[in-house]
Amino acid sequence: MSKISDDISKLREDVSTLFSHTGRHTLPEGAHHLADYGRHKLHAGGALAASGIQYLKENPKQSSAGLAGGLLLLGAVGFGIYYLCKSECTWCKKTTEEDEESAEPGLTPSSELPSYIS
Repeated sequence: MSKISDDISKLREDVSTLFSHTGRHTLPEGAHHLADYGRHKLHAGGALAASGIQYLKENPKQSSAGLAGGLLLLGAVGFGIYYLCKSECTWCKKTTEEDEESAEPGLTPSSELPSYIS
């Protein structure tokens, strides 16, 4: 029985030493390493942003052309979507007619809806 109690006391000492070492050395070193890594990434991101701004300052015509081209492309896509939504295509008419025919009684037909909805 005394051998078991000696083993338990040695195990307690080992566990307390392990927790003590972990608390004093391993966790702080890991936290410092993590903080240094985060600080390094923030500085690298700032340097990348600064170089991008510097490039835009040095090449204003290229950045203006890129911005104008992007806006033109965005406008063309928007117009295409608007045109598709507002066009009177046969598929849209067919779907609307099928919906009206299959509508439950008592529901408002689409012809009675205000103009801004249809």
